[in-house]
Amino acid sequence: MSSTKGKTLYFNDKSMDYVTFGKGKKSLVIIPGLGDGIQTVKGMDMSFSITYRILAKRYKIYVFSRINELRQGYTTRDMAADVAEAMEVLNITSAYVMGISQGGMIAQWLAVNFPEKVEKLVLAVTTAKLSNLGRDRISCWLNLSQTGTYKDLMIDIARHSYTTKSFGKFKYLYRIMGIFGHIKDKQRIDIQSVSCLKHDSLDFLEKINCPTLIIGTEKDDVLGVDGSFGLHHHIRGSQLIILPGCGHALYEQNKDFQKRVLVFLES
Repeated sequence: MSSTKGKTLYFNDKSMDYVTFGKGKKSLVIIPGLGDGIQTVKGMDMSFSITYRILAKRYKIYVFSRINELRQGYTTRDMAADVAEAMEVLNITSAYVMGISQGGMIAQWLAVNFPEKVEKLVLAVTTAKLSNLGRDRISCWLNLSQTGTYKDLMIDIARHSYTTKSFGKFKYLYRIMGIFGHIKDKQRIDIQSVSCLKHDSLDFLEKINCPTLIIGTEKDDVLGVDGSFGLHHHIRGSQLIILPGCGHALYEQNKDFQKRVLVFLES
């Protein structure tokens, strides 16, 4: 954790918060999910270093937020271009890339449009196009973020992200977070939510040629597990893992998740 740093990168009239940690020589870029619309990675450096401590033993990890200057109509494809540009500025010529949830949508475009940047790709709890379930969930969160309370939003996210058993453990924590927290930028989560609703990379997945691992979860009540099967079907030579007894929140099986990613990256 001594190598952990939170920074802001400035490039071409844009700024992007990012966190870096780990002492490995090989770079691993992580693109987080829609939670970035509520809170960027700024101030979360220690949290990320603890969460990904297994991978941090082997890699130099970079966790990139979306840029701070999001505009209406900004797409997941635009966000991938920002990540590629940030990598260029930081002299990361190529890296292993892991995208989680909405981050996986962005990572798909990164591998399609900037193949030279991606040596190996991990797509976790994500999809090439939202199912009716995913559309309902994100539309609900978008509505809550604009008209509801922070507490309502956080409780609903937790209820559907965790399995019933895990939610029972965490619901009081989320209620406390809801009391003291607030939505800092409604426009930011609005833009990112809409980008998820419009995401559709199905016709481009055949262009992904790097080794790819797809990880879905058996009880994903946000995007469903079918999206993982769909990605596996369309990305040639991809590997597929379905984590049993786990919801959309990979924290429920964090150690197993990281070990499976590590085996793939080291193979």
